[in-house]
Amino acid sequence: MSEKEYIVTLNKGVDYAQFNQEMIASTGAGDIPNRTVDVADPRQKSTRNTHYALTDAEAEALRNDSRVTDVQIRPDLRDDLEIGFQATQIRDFSKSTLESGNRTDWGKIRHSIIENVYGTGDNLSSYARPYSMDGTGVDIVIQDSGLQVDHPEFNDANGVSRVQQIDWFSASGVTGSQSASHYGDTDGHGTHCGGTATGLHFGWASNARVYSVKVGGLEGSGDTGGISINSCFDVIKGWHENKPVDPNTGYKRPTIVNASWGYSASISSGITSINYRGTTYSSGNDSSFSSSPNSHMRDTYGFYPYYRFPSYRFPLRVASVDADVQDCIDAGVHICIAAGNNSFKIDTSVGPGADYNNIVFYGTGSNNYYHRGSSPFDEGALMVGNMDSTPQSATVERKVSSSSTGPGVNIFAAGTDILSCFSTSNAYTDAAYWGNSSFRQGTIGGTSMASPQVCGVGALYLQADPSLTPAQLQDKLQKDALAVLKDESNATNYGDTTDICGGNNRMLFNRYNKAVPFTSNVFGLRKTR
Repeated sequence: MSEKEYIVTLNKGVDYAQFNQEMIASTGAGDIPNRTVDVADPRQKSTRNTHYALTDAEAEALRNDSRVTDVQIRPDLRDDLEIGFQATQIRDFSKSTLESGNRTDWGKIRHSIIENVYGTGDNLSSYARPYSMDGTGVDIVIQDSGLQVDHPEFNDANGVSRVQQIDWFSASGVTGSQSASHYGDTDGHGTHCGGTATGLHFGWASNARVYSVKVGGLEGSGDTGGISINSCFDVIKGWHENKPVDPNTGYKRPTIVNASWGYSASISSGITSINYRGTTYSSGNDSSFSSSPNSHMRDTYGFYPYYRFPSYRFPLRVASVDADVQDCIDAGVHICIAAGNNSFKIDTSVGPGADYNNIVFYGTGSNNYYHRGSSPFDEGALMVGNMDSTPQSATVERKVSSSSTGPGVNIFAAGTDILSCFSTSNAYTDAAYWGNSSFRQGTIGGTSMASPQVCGVGALYLQADPSLTPAQLQDKLQKDALAVLKDESNATNYGDTTDICGGNNRMLFNRYNKAVPFTSNVFGLRKTR
């Protein structure tokens, strides 16, 4: 009997201890294996995930248990799975001073004032950064390829580093270890995202504390010093739970995480059928069915891979990862997630877990599960789409054609041609940092770059009111967002009820600006410092 390490993900609210007892008790009741099952990893901080040594047949049977969301091989043990960044575009530029260069801080400017001022030229030096908050009292976690901790963008106004380098396992109470290279960034993606969220000049929350969780196996970052995906959210949750209450505010310091990465899986060409939400479709009952991915599959079945030699890649939901995100959010951690760059319609209308068992069949007897959107995902997170640096008009913005969308995306932000800091050793086009040629800076784009915009602005909201729950922050950001965004393919698809592929999506707007000075009564929020 050949066993593999599977993660059994339970539905929210299921008695975790009771289910685990049944698995190890050798009862064989219902879909439970009729033997004593070894627990590979008890997951101290998880309320829904336990790792078991199971045969393929036992795993398939457990999927039928009404308490189970899904049963999946541990992500890092799957050959068909890739975890990568949500970045797509690279742009060359030159910059010799803070104010010079292409589209300087256009995202910060556009998200802080009502009118569009960036669409006609590249140099925006005449426009001040019109926001007044700086993220004081908030902890920002960059969950990415690492962080170049000595980059000047992560210093405060006095030149003192704001990066808190900690041992995540010791701080969280989770069993595990990390190497000294955990805070290094040989790719540059994490440093760029961190600069957008909290950079001294490039970012929003320029006085927030900065932390890094380096994701093991993430494309370009390597495994050295990284934390396995099974522990990434566990350590963040445990660390947040262990925070003391701030006597000045009566609350823990808020934690907001930026996750600009996602999962995808591979599949060969020659699709024969698709099982979508319990019904199998093929050329026999769908005249528009094709053996190759197309827009009909995207719009009808939520299956829209992109070609990446030697196979197709498509966004993939991983039930255990999504459950870990939900655990963090339930613990009070705010999470911003890049929605993805696959023009994918992320649909949440049928409820959690409904899409985990969609299957695409290809070749001879071959199949693969697929889902609508990629992990990490949770409806309580801030799922962020990408807005183009070239607007539709002087008053109307447009979604980037590659950006995922739909009801699972709840806000859009500037994500194209975003200028931020890089690590000195990185995978992108870069140039010398304007303030010190020993460091680097550059522009890239994608939902990877849009998500930290929301993370940084979210930190300003949390500075104003550290009592906000993840649901309250999501609600406030969505209500403050501007109805000026349209689908790039539909000239009439915008307005007060902005509807992009089934979603009520609007553009991020930072309420804390100099035109409306911050007081204890503004917007009904309390002043906490």
